[in-house]
Amino acid sequence: MRNGSTVFKKTLKRSKEKALKNIGARFTIIRRSLFILWLLIMLFLILYPFMGNFSKGVFSVFASTGTIFLGFAAKPFIENIIAGMVITLSKQFNVGDTIVIKDYYGVVEDINMTHTIVKLWDWQRFVIPNVNMLKENFINYTLVDESQWAKVEFWISYESDMEIVKELAIKVARENSYVNLSNEPHFWVMDMTSENIKCWVAGLTDSPANGWSFKNEFRFKFYTELKKRNIKPHFKYVVLNEEFEKEGIGKRI
Repeated sequence: MRNGSTVFKKTLKRSKEKALKNIGARFTIIRRSLFILWLLIMLFLILYPFMGNFSKGVFSVFASTGTIFLGFAAKPFIENIIAGMVITLSKQFNVGDTIVIKDYYGVVEDINMTHTIVKLWDWQRFVIPNVNMLKENFINYTLVDESQWAKVEFWISYESDMEIVKELAIKVARENSYVNLSNEPHFWVMDMTSENIKCWVAGLTDSPANGWSFKNEFRFKFYTELKKRNIKPHFKYVVLNEEFEKEGIGKRI
């Protein structure tokens, strides 16, 4: 019970810190947009006294032509600015959130006027126009809570003792350096194919980064333990004769 209360307090503290951190970032794009609007207004006021030197017809032609070209040229820019405002106000994600988009895993580093920058796990930057961010489906691991159930999938031979496999998987997960033991790790048998049994094991972690590390450490240690006990992941067949190869006849080892 004490562990659960401690985890709740830590989660609440992280949520408060994250909210305070994102107050400034949330309205950054709006401030930048207002600055550009202010520059346009100043430019108009500077040019306004000289507009009387042109006839109304010439001025209308230049104004309409300029408006058309400016509209076409500025359309992507304006669309991205509006999309950035929608993203900022809707709180779909904030700076510092861990997301997966287009199979890219990373942390939102900046929400600019026209684009969003995602820092990938290998420290490369994935730059996405804000309009595309509104259109794309993505997973936000830290929208509500940073805690994450880290899942590892593996396969076991029918010849193996599933009770031992389950016990071993839970043991390795509980001893993981990144697991949060306020909730016990879980084990499931997910599928039974003609060659092997698909299993899942999952452990609670405090953050997406810890979830990544949990899976890496679990795979290494679990494989080592399976190797010690000579537990095979699947059946292996050796073809006895080339004539039988087409028919799939072989010896199981």
